[in-house]
Amino acid sequence: MASVWPLVGRAEELRLINAAVAGADDCGGVVIAGPPGVGKSRLAHEAITHLSPGLWVSRWARATASARTLPLGAFAECAGDPARDPMLVVRGVIDHLAAAPPGVKVVVGIDDAHLLDDLSSFVVHQLVHRKLAKIVVTIRTGEPTPDAVTALWKDGHLQRVELQQLSERETVDLLTTVLGGRMEYASAQTLWTYTRGNVLYLRHLLEQELTSNRLTEHQGIWEWTGHPVVSPGLADLIDTQIGALPDTVGAVLDLLAVGEPLPEQMLADLTDPDSVETADAAGLITVADADQHPVRLAHPLYGEARRARSTPLRLRRLRSRLATTLASRPDAGPRALVRRAVLTLESDLTHDPALFTAAATASLSLFDAGLAEKLAAAAITSGAGYDAQLTRSTALALASRGREADDVAARILTMDLTHEQIAEVACHRLGHLLWILGRPELADAILLDARKSTLSPVHASLTAGHAIVRAYEGRPIEATEAARSALQSADLADTGAVWALGALLLSLGDLGKADLIPPIANRAYDLLDHSARVSALRLIFSEFHTGALRLAGDVNEADTTTARVCREAADVPGWVQPMSCMLMGRAALAAGRLTESRNWLESRFGSFPRLTGYIPRVWCCALTQAQALSGDHAAAAETLRTLDVLHGSAVPFLEPEHLITRAWVAAATGAVTQAIELANQGAKQAAAHHQHAQELVCLHTATRFGDTTTAERLHELAGQVDGPRAPAAAVHAAALAAGDADGLLDASRKFENMGDLLAAMDAAAHAATTYRHHGRNGSALTATTRAQRLADTCGGASTPALCEAQQPSPLTARQREIITLAVQGLSNKQIAEKLNLSVRTIEGHLYRASLKTGLARRDDLGGTVTGR
Repeated sequence: MASVWPLVGRAEELRLINAAVAGADDCGGVVIAGPPGVGKSRLAHEAITHLSPGLWVSRWARATASARTLPLGAFAECAGDPARDPMLVVRGVIDHLAAAPPGVKVVVGIDDAHLLDDLSSFVVHQLVHRKLAKIVVTIRTGEPTPDAVTALWKDGHLQRVELQQLSERETVDLLTTVLGGRMEYASAQTLWTYTRGNVLYLRHLLEQELTSNRLTEHQGIWEWTGHPVVSPGLADLIDTQIGALPDTVGAVLDLLAVGEPLPEQMLADLTDPDSVETADAAGLITVADADQHPVRLAHPLYGEARRARSTPLRLRRLRSRLATTLASRPDAGPRALVRRAVLTLESDLTHDPALFTAAATASLSLFDAGLAEKLAAAAITSGAGYDAQLTRSTALALASRGREADDVAARILTMDLTHEQIAEVACHRLGHLLWILGRPELADAILLDARKSTLSPVHASLTAGHAIVRAYEGRPIEATEAARSALQSADLADTGAVWALGALLLSLGDLGKADLIPPIANRAYDLLDHSARVSALRLIFSEFHTGALRLAGDVNEADTTTARVCREAADVPGWVQPMSCMLMGRAALAAGRLTESRNWLESRFGSFPRLTGYIPRVWCCALTQAQALSGDHAAAAETLRTLDVLHGSAVPFLEPEHLITRAWVAAATGAVTQAIELANQGAKQAAAHHQHAQELVCLHTATRFGDTTTAERLHELAGQVDGPRAPAAAVHAAALAAGDADGLLDASRKFENMGDLLAAMDAAAHAATTYRHHGRNGSALTATTRAQRLADTCGGASTPALCEAQQPSPLTARQREIITLAVQGLSNKQIAEKLNLSVRTIEGHLYRASLKTGLARRDDLGGTVTGR
């Protein structure tokens, strides 16, 4: 790591300082004000040392608390004999600081000017008033500053610049620069959460975590694991900046360090109101203007530092005191319950298995799988039974530890269970076996065994389990029938109900019955809101729901729903973050925001190897498509190889999407014929399983590649599939087959209105090419401009249709395809194998292309399709 950190995120402040110092106006300089650690000193030093050499001479002084006791302490090096007449000494200091060769200006930087003694303050005041030098001083906000210095900006002689903490984005940029590589999204977010843009804290923490090997690099991406350990140096730094505290104020900070946030009144009762007010006045805590006025430490690392300075015995006693106080108050919801359980677990209090079990379930409802597993394990150790075991299995599954989760669930079945519990465990295991381990055949066997072991009243839950297995297998008709049958039962447990509703979301989406989905989705979200047992499935259910919306063409609604669900889980650590990234990346891709999609999906790709099953498969498909549509065929091919490794654990209902993904990679490399074949294979696969909405998307993808044979089937599907996508795709295909440029523009507008900008772009590009074939060059230019506007909006999309519209040539589509492959270095034989043509046919196309263009060399021909 570099010994001198780069100055990141301060370009605007540096410009203001340079303008104030080097400007032609009467401004005497700048005061840089801000809290400790934000980089005031570094910014001031950078500003004065980079003024034009030869035209400026810079001098630097630093005030300190110890030098403040001495007259002219900040300028002791140039003060001379302190026994002389003080005014002569002051004059000598001023003359020394202002001395410069003729034609050279002076700038003086004074760090921590709030610590200047009176005579040093007078020197600064004189330098400004007599215009002997420009001044750049730094002061700490909230600290008393000498009147002589304060007057300089209050009277308008100095311009004041308020320096804020770095934003999250600026912190990420700084980390990327310092580490020499991108940091994994959640790791960067967590580092910012702990440091809140305080560069000094960030540097100490980063050095500590690098030394401890908790911050490591994997395949060019830096990842931070574990919890920060405050080094002695950082603890000393924080102590220095906090300052000396009375014991009563320290007690306020210590209670918050183990249990923040705390209601203001509770904190005052546990300490005393005056101490809370003192801590607030000193800027050590923040009091929110909300119900019960929750109090937090002003900076997250204050808590880390206080805990590092406390003994384990004191921390246990503080937790015991807080847990006892929380237990004596009315129930304040799941967060208060979880906090009380965590405090109890790490205190001197007797462990309560019922408390730990309830808190573990509450942790699941808050998406915190790691904490849920910890509390459930504590409950089991304390003597808890079935509920704690099932919660622990759920938590392990959410952490993508599918085998461990299923082992725990299998052990539960050895307990003395009721028929309802047997059915619940069977349904519960489906989550591991399907979505993590990819074992639908074992899921079926488990459901069959449970049906043999239970009475008929609980079979509704098992029927619901059967429905989700059929949906997973891409058998939507059977899934829909089973799900509806299960939901008619009054005895359906929450675990069964959630799978029945999930099966309907998936299957109705595949069948193209999106108009039936809203009440199903509302019922599912209501169940997830009110059942702690299944509430942690909210993110995966939002993927089922929004996936159906995207298939139908309700892109804007899918985008809004995804943003809302992910926003609700934004502050949750662990498995939720990669899941949220996947959801946001998929939503951005569907809307055509390719740069945003890649940012979401690539930022957490480092955590990908630890995930298995459905999530990485969907993730890989989305990322591959985003890369291919961006024209980055090398990255797309690499991600596709990762997807192919996962193919052994295929998710059957996603097979059409997998084939579309391969098609986009083929198209990105110029193999358009192969891309059309793959898209049509996806359509056949979907049609064989009655996945009409997926069939429609596959056929429309082939249309976007230039296939003119899809119109008849898309017209049929437009009468079967709900939503705006089906009629728009039918119009696109019919217009392309008929050479109807106006119809293609109509299709483009339909796609844009539904929010699918990429499809709108391709339809407009087809319109441009068609207009040109009809000799309507003005209309072709207008359509090309529309296609390019949409491509720019999408972040620089690149598709076969757009490339053809942008680079008109006398070549046929087949000739362009062959030349594109030839430029990539493929031999005639390799091209023939790829396109299922003879070598002689390839040679003939290349010969005719050279006659049309007058170009013989492959690289020269390549310029006709690449724009070189």
